Amino acid sequence: MTSHTYDFARKDLLSLLGWPLLPVACFALFMHLGAALPLLPKPRPTLDIDHTLLIQKIEASRARQDAPILLLGDSSCLMDVAARPLSDALRRRALNLGTLSYLDLNAAAALLREYTAANPGQLRLVVLLLHPEALRRIAPEAYHVELLQALLSGRERVPLPGARESLASLLGLDLFRGRLLCRFLPTPLPGAYGRYYGFSADLEHSLTERQGTAVDPDSQPFQGNAEYRLAQPFQAASKAFRSALPQGVRLLVGITPAPEGFVSPTHREVCGQMLAQWSQWLQADAALTELPFTLPDHLFARTTHLNEAGARLYTEILARSLEPHLR
Repeated sequence: MTSHTYDFARKDLLSLLGWPLLPVACFALFMHLGAALPLLPKPRPTLDIDHTLLIQKIEASRARQDAPILLLGDSSCLMDVAARPLSDALRRRALNLGTLSYLDLNAAAALLREYTAANPGQLRLVVLLLHPEALRRIAPEAYHVELLQALLSGRERVPLPGARESLASLLGLDLFRGRLLCRFLPTPLPGAYGRYYGFSADLEHSLTERQGTAVDPDSQPFQGNAEYRLAQPFQAASKAFRSALPQGVRLLVGITPAPEGFVSPTHREVCGQMLAQWSQWLQADAALTELPFTLPDHLFARTTHLNEAGARLYTEILARSLEPHLR
């Protein structure tokens, strides 16, 4: 026996849900119109470590600088070379524009073009440093390539796949966070990065104070395959990078170290061959053969990054290697 029946018309449902949804629709409309017209500030989505780091590197490359030495490369360049002590040792300012291992030489070339456009006639020397892990990578990560391109062009950040992310984009929440909220409310960083740096604004400030150098506070066991090689796609990418180099600017190239207890007995020989071939592809002015291809295990935070003590030592070695090229 039926005790109750409910009879809803469509207009009843709209009257119940329409008023609560109206503010949401107005907010979404305002955010999308504000971005399109444009009435909102440009995107600056310091939402996580990768976004914050790339935004700081782009803004540093576009700012007026007095650095005649530019450090470019992957995250090993970012973490392994302390730009401020290097500047002191060489008595010339160096700026570290190393980025992420997910990117490639095209990303480094893009930052190089930004720097030379903002600082015409300033640059004298480019030091390009990659870890052997990056040299065997066939292609960069598509997401990070799209992210860098979006940040360079001032477009919205690349949305991650998924229903939740799509809904956030439709409702204008991404626009609100990336254009407004991030400018006034720093994002807490996760895990070891949060304990070391704190918030996204603190990471930005640290990168600026250290002239682009970062510290990897997240020590991890050594992982991966130690059979390194030079991927063939690097030949075309190397030629493209060389074409971005202004005339009269010298190019030095090196391979950053790996833990000596992790690599194979032939690692030094293999890296020497890789460096020679890569230097030819780049038409580099010199290969930094004095730089060590390995260092003791205790100087590493992970397979591809030195810890702070390792970075201090490696920076001293790099300074001695660069001095003859600056005379």
